[in-house]
Amino acid sequence: MDQPITRAEHEEFKRRLEEENARQDRRIALLEESVSKMGALSTSVEKLALSMESMVKEQEKQGRRLETLEDRDGEMWRKVVGYVVTAVIGAFLGDVVETIFCRVTAGVWMSRSSLVWGPFSVVWGLALVLAAVLLRGSERKSESRIFWFGVILGGAYEYVCSAVTELLFGTVFWDYSGFKFNLGGRINLLYCFFWGIAAVAWIRYGYPLVAKGMNKLKTHIRPWMTAALAVFMAVNMGVSALAMARYDARTSGVEAATPLAVFLDAHFDNARMERIYPNAKKVEKAE
Repeated sequence: MDQPITRAEHEEFKRRLEEENARQDRRIALLEESVSKMGALSTSVEKLALSMESMVKEQEKQGRRLETLEDRDGEMWRKVVGYVVTAVIGAFLGDVVETIFCRVTAGVWMSRSSLVWGPFSVVWGLALVLAAVLLRGSERKSESRIFWFGVILGGAYEYVCSAVTELLFGTVFWDYSGFKFNLGGRINLLYCFFWGIAAVAWIRYGYPLVAKGMNKLKTHIRPWMTAALAVFMAVNMGVSALAMARYDARTSGVEAATPLAVFLDAHFDNARMERIYPNAKKVEKAE
């Protein structure tokens, strides 16, 4: 028969059991704390991953926006380059065509330039830029539509140019009063048809050829070439306007009263101006 334990032994067993329970409770508490920390760490990592994913998406979105802006600026710059080159080439070709036309029809070589330096017809240059802008995307349209658009637009444009130059300089540079179906001597039906033919030729062949040539130029050359052409044409147009204004004043009996007027009289006298603008006729102002 087993002997009953003594009270001291019972107390010792109880004490050891309580200590073991306390140790287990501390282990469980530590384990719960570790699990809690792991959970918090896992939540933080998840939030960080979400934040990084969101940041990556935002960076991709910003990258696409930047590419869009760069493409837009690049496209705008390409348009500016195209318009400047078109204006210069159009001004040159227009002068050449009119010079040959005068030789064939009138039998004389005659200056058709709008500027004092070089064979450039500003009317033609601006007209071809206007055609490139208004007829953009018309390559697939029928030639008849382009032709009639050129007839109407060209006639209106030429009329406005005639009126504006007369208003600014007191001079008309062309007079179609001797032609049938003319309007105030500023435009006539035959030359309006020429504008239509020019529109078809430019949209079908001229502008694509210029664009192709520009694309073949090296990228670093285009900006410098465009800037040089723009500056040259701007200075040329400015000096030509001053020379024409002084020519109008000089032929009206106004003496040179400023150094600029003296300079213009010396370098752009009546003989030179009449050689550059042989068809220019001074309009008598109403008293």
